[in-house]
Amino acid sequence: MKERRRTAIGKRTFILWKTELKRTIRQLPAMLFAAVLLLGVFGVTAFGAAKLFYRQTPALQITIAVIEKEENPLTDLLLGFVQGMESISEICRFLIVSEEEGFSMLREGKAAAALVLPEGMVEGILSGNNAPVQVYFPEDAGMESALLKELTDAGVRMLRVAQAEIYGIYDTAAAYEALEQLSVLEMDIDRYNLAFALDRLALYRTQELSASGGLSMLQYGIASGSIFFLLLLGMACYPAMQPNPAALQNQLFREGIGTGRQCFGKWLCGLCGMGCSALFFGILVRAGFRAAGHGAWMPKIGMKQAGIALLLLVCAVTFVFLVFQIAGNEASAVLLLFFLTASMQYLAGGFLPSVFFPEAVRKIGRFLPVTWMVDAAGSLYSGRLSGKTAGFLLFYTTLFGAAAYGIARRRMAGGRLWA
Repeated sequence: MKERRRTAIGKRTFILWKTELKRTIRQLPAMLFAAVLLLGVFGVTAFGAAKLFYRQTPALQITIAVIEKEENPLTDLLLGFVQGMESISEICRFLIVSEEEGFSMLREGKAAAALVLPEGMVEGILSGNNAPVQVYFPEDAGMESALLKELTDAGVRMLRVAQAEIYGIYDTAAAYEALEQLSVLEMDIDRYNLAFALDRLALYRTQELSASGGLSMLQYGIASGSIFFLLLLGMACYPAMQPNPAALQNQLFREGIGTGRQCFGKWLCGLCGMGCSALFFGILVRAGFRAAGHGAWMPKIGMKQAGIALLLLVCAVTFVFLVFQIAGNEASAVLLLFFLTASMQYLAGGFLPSVFFPEAVRKIGRFLPVTWMVDAAGSLYSGRLSGKTAGFLLFYTTLFGAAAYGIARRRMAGGRLWA
């Protein structure tokens, strides 16, 4: 008798799952249309971000008005040398103007600073007279002027130190009766100061970091963007994974179909909907890259890649299903999914590699599921998924599934539905 009852419940459960899957398949066009809109918005955003971060022109342009008290070929040569330096030419632009025009540009905010070069400046540098260069900044200085003022002050301090070194070495040589070696000592000081000033990397402590692991920045961006789109794809699949109405739940319980069977059926529908949508857009994007001549940007297709993609899909679907169990209606479910996805994507380094974040933020990111999803998506290029990443994905999948089942069981228990 019990065996017949179990068989009957199994048949009714299979019929329920089959019916829900058919309904999900009928809803696929609407899901795909919603996903197309989502992909369009995501593509425009990604294109704008790429233009912003990878543009050739620098984000900051500083215009400096140069006022010469006298025309001197050596002054022009000196300015040409300074402006030809790579770090200067990308940021600063020197304009030789008249005194009236220079101060007018300063008042109108067209120049971040005005340099007044005295007569015989270059000759004074060679002879040691060192006629001072006057630097004028606007009263309401903006970011460009403030940055230039800091650099100017730093340069002035460096020159003061160099001048004090020359005076100090003279006094030292005189005290030890070694004035005949003064030229050699001065040359050593000049060589040290020039090496320090010209090697600008010496001003910083360098530490090599890998911003994207073993991937290029392009591959890392594609892997991260794929996870972000996959999770947001769940918003279009809410009709397939939303909880059944209370009346239908009561009827299903009377037929012997409990909480676990109902949850698994909804999860299976989500897996079908998100899987078909992800496969469709994966083929579409790959075809688009190939048509544009950039097919090498996408990872290769193989059995290992298919296994990694399936594990990613299962984890993502389980997370989305958990969010839909937490939310009470479609609007709150979509908003909650977007908020959680965007927050985790940011903290995990999906928008900007986590090496640029403070240590506290990086520690938080290591415990987020999106971190391991992005790592798994990046492994599609090599076809080798580390055991640690696979373990974390399986752990989060189990955790999300258990939490979703617990929430559904508690909600149904509130209405005395589960048995």
